[in-house]
Amino acid sequence: MSVSYKKPSRLLEDSGVAYLDILRLDADGAFYGAILLLDGRGLPLEFVHNRLVPPSGLLWTEPDVSRQAIVALSHSLFDACRREPDLLLCLPGLGAPDFCRVEIAPVLPFAQVLPPQEDIPAGVVWINEPPAPGMRGQHLYQELLRRDALFEPFERLRKALREVYVQAPWPSDGGGEGDPE
Repeated sequence: MSVSYKKPSRLLEDSGVAYLDILRLDADGAFYGAILLLDGRGLPLEFVHNRLVPPSGLLWTEPDVSRQAIVALSHSLFDACRREPDLLLCLPGLGAPDFCRVEIAPVLPFAQVLPPQEDIPAGVVWINEPPAPGMRGQHLYQELLRRDALFEPFERLRKALREVYVQAPWPSDGGGEGDPE
């Protein structure tokens, strides 16, 4: 006699959510970025990372340096990904939603994750249109909400960046200039 059980959905195994984060370290001025791609169960599928030292000089304003570095680093990470996710999430530190929609410009469902606060769970602000009902991204988003897994992967991503770039001048609190906490 076999034991009945609820089989995991193949949809969650086959779909992926990409967590994009970029930090600028004050000590060296460099930008460190990564994408952590997870399946619908929260298991890692791919991790890509890169570092960018921005231009300096009198002709570059600080806002221009940050905008151009974030765009260039984001696009380099997108190019390095071997898999196409069904959903892309970032933190508010990446930039305003309009900047992310126009300059970073991914063509998949894209949202900023608002970190949890006291009794309020993490939430999202959609940058692109949310996934339509029936899309894999919609099922994936609902699973992330059910598991309360919107924010935690960013912590894993930052920990991985610190391990990859051991020589970087990471602040003792674990964050960078764009730290959401």
